[in-house]
Amino acid sequence: MKNRFRLARTDYARETEEQKIEPQKIFYLSVEGNVTEQQYFAGISKYREELGINGRIDVEILSRSSRDTYSAPKYVLELLEEYLRLRELGQERMIEEIPVDIAKAYGEKFIRTYLENPQHLPKKERSRFVQDLRKAGYDINYRKFLSTYKNKGDEFGILIDRDSQAHTEKEITECIEHCKKSGYHCYISNPCFEFWLLLHLSDVKEEYQSQMDKIQENKKVSHRHTFVSREVTRRAHHGKGGLNFEKNYLPHVLEAAERAKAFEQDDSRLAGCVGCNLWKLIGILRDF
Repeated sequence: MKNRFRLARTDYARETEEQKIEPQKIFYLSVEGNVTEQQYFAGISKYREELGINGRIDVEILSRSSRDTYSAPKYVLELLEEYLRLRELGQERMIEEIPVDIAKAYGEKFIRTYLENPQHLPKKERSRFVQDLRKAGYDINYRKFLSTYKNKGDEFGILIDRDSQAHTEKEITECIEHCKKSGYHCYISNPCFEFWLLLHLSDVKEEYQSQMDKIQENKKVSHRHTFVSREVTRRAHHGKGGLNFEKNYLPHVLEAAERAKAFEQDDSRLAGCVGCNLWKLIGILRDF
Protein backbone atom coordinates (compact mmCIF):
# COMPACT_ATOMS: atom_id res chain seq x y z
CA MET A 1 0.00 0.00 0.00
CA LYS A 2 1.20 3.49 -0.83
CA ASN A 3 -0.02 5.19 2.35
CA ARG A 4 1.08 3.71 5.65
CA PHE A 5 -1.21 6.09 7.54
CA ARG A 6 -4.84 4.96 7.17
CA LEU A 7 -6.50 6.06 10.42
CA ALA A 8 -8.78 8.95 9.47
CA ARG A 9 -12.08 10.42 10.58
CA THR A 10 -13.99 13.69 10.29
CA ASP A 11 -16.08 13.39 13.47
CA TYR A 12 -14.38 12.03 16.56
CA ALA A 13 -16.24 13.35 19.59
CA ARG A 14 -16.79 10.47 22.00
CA GLU A 15 -20.05 11.69 23.51
CA THR A 16 -22.14 14.84 23.43
CA GLU A 17 -23.48 14.70 26.98
CA GLU A 18 -21.92 17.10 29.42
CA GLN A 19 -22.03 14.58 32.24
CA LYS A 20 -20.41 11.67 30.45
CA ILE A 21 -18.76 8.70 32.12
CA GLU A 22 -15.15 8.22 31.10
CA PRO A 23 -14.72 4.56 30.10
CA GLN A 24 -12.40 2.39 32.15
CA LYS A 25 -12.14 -0.09 29.31
CA ILE A 26 -12.44 0.38 25.56
CA PHE A 27 -12.85 -2.35 22.98
CA TYR A 28 -11.02 -1.21 19.84
CA LEU A 29 -12.32 -2.89 16.70
CA SER A 30 -11.08 -2.71 13.12
CA VAL A 31 -13.86 -3.60 10.66
CA GLU A 32 -14.28 -4.13 6.92
CA GLY A 33 -17.03 -1.65 6.15
CA ASN A 34 -16.89 2.13 6.27
CA VAL A 35 -20.60 2.69 6.92
CA THR A 36 -22.85 -0.14 8.13
CA GLU A 37 -20.59 -1.49 10.88
CA GLN A 38 -19.82 2.06 12.04
CA GLN A 39 -23.52 2.89 12.36
CA TYR A 40 -24.33 -0.35 14.15
CA PHE A 41 -21.63 -0.05 16.80
CA ALA A 42 -22.34 3.66 17.27
CA GLY A 43 -25.82 2.46 18.25
CA ILE A 44 -24.40 -0.14 20.64
CA SER A 45 -22.29 2.57 22.28
CA LYS A 46 -25.13 5.08 22.49
CA TYR A 47 -27.62 2.65 24.01
CA ARG A 48 -25.32 0.84 26.42
CA GLU A 49 -27.63 1.40 29.37
CA GLU A 50 -30.64 -0.04 27.53
CA LEU A 51 -28.58 -3.10 26.57
CA GLY A 52 -27.41 -3.75 30.11
CA ILE A 53 -23.86 -2.61 29.31
CA ASN A 54 -21.92 -0.75 31.99
CA GLY A 55 -21.22 2.87 31.02
CA ARG A 56 -17.58 2.35 31.97
CA ILE A 57 -16.94 0.05 29.00
CA ASP A 58 -17.25 1.20 25.40
CA VAL A 59 -16.57 0.17 21.81
CA GLU A 60 -14.44 2.28 19.48
CA ILE A 61 -14.53 1.40 15.79
CA LEU A 62 -11.30 2.44 14.11
CA SER A 63 -12.05 4.68 11.16
CA ARG A 64 -10.39 5.23 7.84
CA SER A 65 -10.97 7.61 4.95
CA SER A 66 -14.12 7.07 2.87
CA ARG A 67 -11.76 6.79 -0.11
CA ASP A 68 -9.92 3.91 1.57
CA THR A 69 -11.54 0.82 0.07
CA TYR A 70 -8.97 -1.68 1.34
CA SER A 71 -11.28 -4.10 3.15
CA ALA A 72 -9.70 -7.53 2.73
CA PRO A 73 -8.96 -9.30 6.04
CA LYS A 74 -5.23 -8.48 5.94
CA TYR A 75 -6.03 -4.77 5.60
CA VAL A 76 -8.52 -4.90 8.47
CA LEU A 77 -5.74 -6.41 10.56
CA GLU A 78 -3.28 -3.82 9.25
CA LEU A 79 -5.50 -0.95 10.44
CA LEU A 80 -5.70 -2.42 13.95
CA GLU A 81 -1.93 -2.77 14.13
CA GLU A 82 -1.45 0.78 12.86
CA TYR A 83 -3.52 1.91 15.85
CA LEU A 84 -1.49 -0.28 18.21
CA ARG A 85 1.74 1.30 16.94
CA LEU A 86 0.26 4.74 17.57
CA ARG A 87 -0.85 3.64 21.03
CA GLU A 88 2.67 2.48 21.86
CA LEU A 89 4.16 5.70 20.52
CA GLY A 90 1.89 7.97 22.57
CA GLN A 91 0.86 11.55 21.84
CA GLU A 92 4.10 12.98 23.20
CA ARG A 93 6.06 11.09 20.53
CA MET A 94 3.68 11.53 17.59
CA ILE A 95 6.13 13.99 16.08
CA GLU A 96 8.34 11.00 15.25
CA GLU A 97 5.85 9.63 12.70
CA ILE A 98 4.91 12.88 10.95
CA PRO A 99 6.08 12.85 7.31
CA VAL A 100 9.64 14.16 7.13
CA ASP A 101 9.02 16.91 4.56
CA ILE A 102 6.17 18.40 6.60
CA ALA A 103 8.15 18.08 9.84
CA LYS A 104 10.99 20.04 8.23
CA ALA A 105 8.66 22.68 6.79
CA TYR A 106 6.95 23.47 10.12
CA GLY A 107 9.71 22.66 12.58
CA GLU A 108 9.70 20.76 15.85
CA LYS A 109 8.62 23.73 18.00
CA PHE A 110 5.50 24.40 15.93
CA ILE A 111 4.51 20.72 15.87
CA ARG A 112 5.01 20.22 19.59
CA THR A 113 2.95 23.33 20.29
CA TYR A 114 0.18 21.98 18.05
CA LEU A 115 0.22 18.65 19.87
CA GLU A 116 0.27 20.16 23.37
CA ASN A 117 -1.40 23.61 23.13
CA PRO A 118 -2.79 24.20 19.63
CA GLN A 119 -4.73 27.28 20.77
CA HIS A 120 -1.37 29.06 21.14
CA LEU A 121 -0.92 28.98 17.36
CA PRO A 122 -2.65 31.26 14.82
CA LYS A 123 -5.80 29.63 13.42
CA LYS A 124 -4.71 29.97 9.78
CA GLU A 125 -1.38 28.29 10.47
CA ARG A 126 -3.09 25.47 12.36
CA SER A 127 -5.51 24.90 9.49
CA ARG A 128 -2.77 24.92 6.89
CA PHE A 129 -0.74 22.43 8.92
CA VAL A 130 -3.69 20.05 9.27
CA GLN A 131 -4.51 20.30 5.55
CA ASP A 132 -0.90 19.67 4.52
CA LEU A 133 -0.87 16.56 6.68
CA ARG A 134 -4.19 15.35 5.27
CA LYS A 135 -2.84 15.71 1.74
CA ALA A 136 -0.06 13.38 2.85
CA GLY A 137 -2.68 10.95 4.22
CA TYR A 138 -2.03 11.78 7.88
CA ASP A 139 -5.00 12.74 10.08
CA ILE A 140 -3.29 14.31 13.08
CA ASN A 141 -6.48 15.24 14.93
CA TYR A 142 -7.97 11.76 14.81
CA ARG A 143 -4.65 10.31 15.89
CA LYS A 144 -4.51 12.78 18.80
CA PHE A 145 -8.05 11.78 19.74
CA LEU A 146 -7.19 8.07 19.71
CA SER A 147 -4.06 8.59 21.76
CA THR A 148 -6.07 10.43 24.46
CA TYR A 149 -8.00 7.32 25.50
CA LYS A 150 -5.75 4.56 26.75
CA ASN A 151 -6.64 2.23 29.60
CA LYS A 152 -4.67 -0.69 30.97
CA GLY A 153 -7.49 -3.18 30.43
CA ASP A 154 -8.37 -2.18 26.86
CA GLU A 155 -8.92 -4.99 24.38
CA PHE A 156 -8.42 -5.19 20.63
CA GLY A 157 -9.98 -7.09 17.80
CA ILE A 158 -11.09 -7.28 14.19
CA LEU A 159 -14.42 -8.00 12.53
CA ILE A 160 -14.25 -9.62 9.11
CA ASP A 161 -16.67 -11.10 6.60
CA ARG A 162 -16.14 -14.56 5.16
CA ASP A 163 -17.37 -13.34 1.75
CA SER A 164 -16.47 -16.39 -0.33
CA GLN A 165 -16.80 -14.27 -3.48
CA ALA A 166 -13.85 -12.12 -2.41
CA HIS A 167 -11.83 -13.85 0.34
CA THR A 168 -10.38 -17.34 0.38
CA GLU A 169 -10.78 -19.67 3.33
CA LYS A 170 -6.99 -19.58 3.69
CA GLU A 171 -7.04 -15.78 4.14
CA ILE A 172 -9.62 -16.06 6.91
CA THR A 173 -7.76 -18.91 8.62
CA GLU A 174 -4.48 -16.98 8.54
CA CYS A 175 -6.24 -13.99 10.11
CA ILE A 176 -7.68 -16.16 12.88
CA GLU A 177 -4.23 -17.62 13.63
CA HIS A 178 -2.55 -14.21 13.62
CA CYS A 179 -5.14 -12.90 16.08
CA LYS A 180 -4.66 -15.88 18.38
CA LYS A 181 -0.89 -15.40 18.43
CA SER A 182 -1.20 -11.64 19.00
CA GLY A 183 -3.91 -11.76 21.65
CA TYR A 184 -6.56 -10.04 19.52
CA HIS A 185 -10.22 -10.98 19.35
CA CYS A 186 -11.30 -12.19 15.91
CA TYR A 187 -14.97 -11.79 15.08
CA ILE A 188 -16.27 -13.35 11.89
CA SER A 189 -19.60 -13.09 10.14
CA ASN A 190 -20.12 -15.76 7.49
CA PRO A 191 -21.06 -14.84 4.84
CA CYS A 192 -21.16 -11.11 5.71
CA PHE A 193 -21.92 -8.55 8.43
CA GLU A 194 -25.49 -8.30 7.13
CA PHE A 195 -26.00 -11.87 8.32
CA TRP A 196 -25.56 -10.57 11.88
CA LEU A 197 -28.12 -7.85 11.12
CA LEU A 198 -30.54 -10.44 9.70
CA LEU A 199 -30.37 -12.32 13.00
CA HIS A 200 -31.98 -9.24 14.61
CA LEU A 201 -34.82 -9.28 12.13
CA SER A 202 -35.55 -12.97 11.72
CA ASP A 203 -35.26 -16.39 13.31
CA VAL A 204 -32.91 -17.28 10.46
CA LYS A 205 -32.44 -20.92 11.43
CA GLU A 206 -36.18 -21.48 11.21
CA GLU A 207 -37.29 -19.08 8.47
CA TYR A 208 -34.44 -19.72 6.04
CA GLN A 209 -34.03 -23.44 6.68
CA SER A 210 -34.54 -24.27 2.99
CA GLN A 211 -32.35 -21.36 1.81
CA MET A 212 -29.17 -21.86 3.83
CA ASP A 213 -27.24 -22.61 0.65
CA LYS A 214 -28.29 -19.22 -0.73
CA ILE A 215 -27.17 -17.53 2.48
CA GLN A 216 -23.78 -19.25 2.40
CA GLU A 217 -23.18 -18.50 -1.28
CA ASN A 218 -24.59 -14.99 -0.87
CA LYS A 219 -24.49 -14.24 -4.58
CA LYS A 220 -25.27 -10.88 -6.14
CA VAL A 221 -28.99 -10.62 -6.85
CA SER A 222 -29.04 -7.05 -8.12
CA HIS A 223 -26.73 -4.13 -8.78
CA ARG A 224 -26.92 -3.08 -5.11
CA HIS A 225 -27.51 -6.29 -3.21
CA THR A 226 -26.35 -9.77 -2.41
CA PHE A 227 -28.93 -12.30 -1.24
CA VAL A 228 -28.40 -11.52 2.46
CA SER A 229 -28.22 -7.72 2.14
CA ARG A 230 -31.44 -7.78 0.11
CA GLU A 231 -33.20 -9.75 2.84
CA VAL A 232 -32.02 -7.28 5.47
CA THR A 233 -33.12 -4.26 3.42
CA ARG A 234 -36.47 -5.89 2.64
CA ARG A 235 -37.18 -6.32 6.35
CA ALA A 236 -35.61 -3.17 7.80
CA HIS A 237 -36.28 -0.80 4.87
CA HIS A 238 -32.88 0.85 5.06
CA GLY A 239 -32.94 4.22 3.34
CA LYS A 240 -30.67 7.24 3.01
CA GLY A 241 -30.73 7.64 6.79
CA GLY A 242 -28.92 4.34 7.25
CA LEU A 243 -29.72 1.55 9.68
CA ASN A 244 -32.10 3.31 12.07
CA PHE A 245 -30.50 1.35 14.90
CA GLU A 246 -32.97 2.45 17.57
CA LYS A 247 -36.00 1.17 15.65
CA ASN A 248 -34.70 -1.88 13.79
CA TYR A 249 -31.90 -3.33 15.91
CA LEU A 250 -31.83 -2.06 19.49
CA PRO A 251 -34.89 -4.12 20.59
CA HIS A 252 -33.36 -7.30 19.16
CA VAL A 253 -29.62 -7.23 19.99
CA LEU A 254 -29.86 -9.82 22.77
CA GLU A 255 -32.23 -11.92 20.68
CA ALA A 256 -29.73 -11.86 17.80
CA ALA A 257 -26.98 -13.00 20.15
CA GLU A 258 -29.08 -16.00 21.21
CA ARG A 259 -30.04 -16.82 17.62
CA ALA A 260 -26.37 -16.73 16.57
CA LYS A 261 -25.62 -19.55 19.02
CA ALA A 262 -27.78 -21.87 16.91
CA PHE A 263 -25.13 -21.67 14.18
CA GLU A 264 -21.44 -22.65 14.16
CA GLN A 265 -19.77 -21.56 17.42
CA ASP A 266 -16.21 -22.80 16.86
CA ASP A 267 -14.21 -19.79 15.65
CA SER A 268 -11.80 -21.95 13.68
CA ARG A 269 -14.68 -23.42 11.66
CA LEU A 270 -16.47 -20.17 10.89
CA ALA A 271 -14.37 -19.74 7.76
CA GLY A 272 -16.32 -22.59 6.20
CA CYS A 273 -19.69 -22.50 7.97
CA VAL A 274 -22.57 -20.04 8.16
CA GLY A 275 -22.51 -18.21 11.47
CA CYS A 276 -21.37 -15.18 13.43
CA ASN A 277 -19.51 -15.02 16.74
CA LEU A 278 -20.35 -11.39 17.58
CA TRP A 279 -22.56 -12.75 20.34
CA LYS A 280 -19.31 -13.23 22.26
CA LEU A 281 -18.54 -9.51 22.07
CA ILE A 282 -22.04 -8.62 23.29
CA GLY A 283 -21.49 -11.02 26.19
CA ILE A 284 -18.12 -9.47 27.09
CA LEU A 285 -19.62 -5.98 27.09
CA ARG A 286 -22.56 -7.01 29.28
CA ASP A 287 -20.40 -8.97 31.72
CA PHE A 288 -18.03 -6.09 32.50
